[in-house]
Amino acid sequence: MDRLHSHLPPNLPPPRRHSRPTRPVILETERLRLVPLGPEHAVDLWSVYSDPEVARYVGGESLTPESTREQTERWARAWDERGHSQSAVIWRETGELLGRIGLSFWPEWNETELGYALSRAAQGRGIAQEGARAWIDWATTNLADDHLIAVINPHNTPSTRLAERLGFTPDRPETVRDVEVVIHRLTFPR
Repeated sequence: MDRLHSHLPPNLPPPRRHSRPTRPVILETERLRLVPLGPEHAVDLWSVYSDPEVARYVGGESLTPESTREQTERWARAWDERGHSQSAVIWRETGELLGRIGLSFWPEWNETELGYALSRAAQGRGIAQEGARAWIDWATTNLADDHLIAVINPHNTPSTRLAERLGFTPDRPETVRDVEVVIHRLTFPR
């Protein structure tokens, strides 16, 4: 065991190491630019969340302009601490913010989630799959983890179908904020 972790009791694994990019992760696809999501995006993200159909599976009525700002502040801190987090999904052609796609660390499970929420106008056009695929490709190469998870409400059929198209498979049930969800898992080919 290395000196850094020699103070841990023998039955606890050392904390996971994450590679930290030396510059912000900006991913580009044919149609999208994925940039670090922060408080400067809170107003535009709230306009996405303010649609009840969009918010239904990502926080519902708990989402407010203030909670959206707090979310973006947490994601900005995660970018600083972990070197990855949620990205603002920008439509390259117009510069419009369509929603968010990116990674979130769940300390209670010691796992990293690929999550997304897009405006209703952006749904059904392959945008979530395009942005999620870019993040999967990045994570496969850059994370120390051997997998990603997707936390999905079992009633959210479109997200379940997208997870399956991306290669995720159902792994286990969990309860998150009193809501039953299914954790889907994508193991990296290594």
